[in-house]
Amino acid sequence: MVDNDEAADTGSGTIQVAQRSTSATKTIIRSVLDLMVRHNLLTRDKKTDKLDEDIKELVREIEVVIRTNMLNHGNEVAEKVRAQIGSRPGAVVSSGPMKSVQAGQPQEAGNRSKFLLRLIAGRFSHLFADPNNPVFPREVVMGFDNYLVKLLGEVLYGEMNIEAQELLSYFHTDDDGEIWKEIGKNDRHKRFAYNILIRILLKFEDFEWAKRNFISILNNVTERKSGFLFEDQHFQLLFTALFSDLFKALWDDGASIKLDFMFGEGTADRIDGIRDNFKAYKDQLAARARAKAG
Repeated sequence: MVDNDEAADTGSGTIQVAQRSTSATKTIIRSVLDLMVRHNLLTRDKKTDKLDEDIKELVREIEVVIRTNMLNHGNEVAEKVRAQIGSRPGAVVSSGPMKSVQAGQPQEAGNRSKFLLRLIAGRFSHLFADPNNPVFPREVVMGFDNYLVKLLGEVLYGEMNIEAQELLSYFHTDDDGEIWKEIGKNDRHKRFAYNILIRILLKFEDFEWAKRNFISILNNVTERKSGFLFEDQHFQLLFTALFSDLFKALWDDGASIKLDFMFGEGTADRIDGIRDNFKAYKDQLAARARAKAG
């Protein structure tokens, strides 16, 4: 429940906005509601409990973005201060990372600061988690993290890492399959998690070059750390694990439209083109394997 003075007046009834919202969030939501009212998109007969819940969910999402940006800005300022202090003679500066304090700490596994890696590697953890029959060693995860940093850049990687920490805090399980199943049931969670997957996937529009680049970056880590050589057969399995749900969505018109709505017009068509290239690549691998066996 929320206080009545935090409700947005639509001119034909009220919609509760959110308790303890920041002034910035309230301004954004009120502007959106005013726009909807002016264009007759929001009237008394269209106001439903479901619409009220959806707007509350939107408020929560905006709050996360605002809080994340404030944390990032605070960290940037702190780093600049550290750098300035560190440049002074005799100064002693802590080398530890700044820590953000948030309600509901996520279930952490492995490296306790790499929440983004923990989230996305959960898509393919079944390929290395079985100690009796791993498809490839855990060093591949370190190589994949290196790829993410190069793909996103350190600043965006850091921002998404904080958001991944926020997202993982909602789940009280270490089962990667369960986490991604729950993500798929919530549009706000899905929008963030799938946004990362789509950022990675769209880099493969020039499929052959992107594949070689991906394998090369991973091998810079895996071959050096463990002597393991990440090759085409490993790439095929990892790529399928990462993006199978996005490819399946293309078979459903409603899901395709939602992809365009959530991530930009033409997203579904671009993904469809990448899927065709991946299928052709898999067919080439299969033909090569048959020729070798024959």
